[in-house]
Amino acid sequence: MAVVLRRVAGLAPLVRALPARSGARGWHLPLSTAAGTKGPNTGMIVDVRSAADFDALVMAASAKPPPVGGPVLLDLHADWCQPCKQLTPKLEALVHAARGAVRLAKLDVDELPELAQALQVKSLPTVLLVHKGKLVDQFQGVPADAQLQQFVQKAIALAGGGAQGLKALEGAAELLAAGDVAEASAAYKELLQLPELAASALAGLALCSLKQGQLAAAHELVAELHKAYPADLNKPDVRKAISAVRLAADAPADGEGRSVEDLRAELERNPKDHATRFELANVLLRQEDHDAAVSELLHIIKWDKAFTVEGAEGSKSVRDFTLQIFEALGSDHDVTKKGRRRLANILLM
Repeated sequence: MAVVLRRVAGLAPLVRALPARSGARGWHLPLSTAAGTKGPNTGMIVDVRSAADFDALVMAASAKPPPVGGPVLLDLHADWCQPCKQLTPKLEALVHAARGAVRLAKLDVDELPELAQALQVKSLPTVLLVHKGKLVDQFQGVPADAQLQQFVQKAIALAGGGAQGLKALEGAAELLAAGDVAEASAAYKELLQLPELAASALAGLALCSLKQGQLAAAHELVAELHKAYPADLNKPDVRKAISAVRLAADAPADGEGRSVEDLRAELERNPKDHATRFELANVLLRQEDHDAAVSELLHIIKWDKAFTVEGAEGSKSVRDFTLQIFEALGSDHDVTKKGRRRLANILLM
């Protein structure tokens, strides 16, 4: 408690130095003892329930880069404060819209009167903007929507712009694509701290496991995705990881089967041997020659749209198998774009 209060006390001169900007609907602050019901204390919107929380969720978080940290809006409120009930939902909506650039920490002054007094809170609602452990701005009352958006935009600018969560995920994906699996794994593990990004981070870790040849670990991560994040299974990056793991399960292990040269020679003798052509496509997939693999699969579909194959999850059509590859590669991949056009033309024949 003492350490945290010393940090809070360090904010007090800044609070005094900032001009008060009381809104027309400000609320005089009687420090009572009522306590409200709080939600999970994780994510970009958190509840400050103790002095230790203030240290971790406001001071320390504001010193970290987004999305796991970033500028913090400290919303000081109370259950009996009607203007607070108008303001807090607006702040939550703006923080969600910032997509990881800023965080919102909600503090019920009735539960933590010592912190409220140390911060010299005189009226409710009061919102403080904390960046890198320092108070940089504040307001009291309920400002007009345009003013509130301007205040949050200032926090977003301090963070370096919006959509920081998406940028962090893209950065981890770029590391993985470049072959830096260790750094990608570390980035995804850090993003697991945020519930808003946890499903995507877990999907990224599954892809990291595949890159390391750890198919069993990738399967466990996909199982965890289904168990813990069923509502996120249709997110593109999550679908991509699930499809990639399924494809890896269907592919023959290294050292099994015939070589590309042997398979192509067999197809020269018998071009309509679809089973051999499918085997060739699988070998090409294992070698990450996706363009050539898709070409072989489309050749099968062109001549036999009903051709089915056996995989880890039972029989499926070659068309479905091909679509699974597109999903694993992602909709922006050149092979996916070209392959979907070719598949559409074949199905219209």
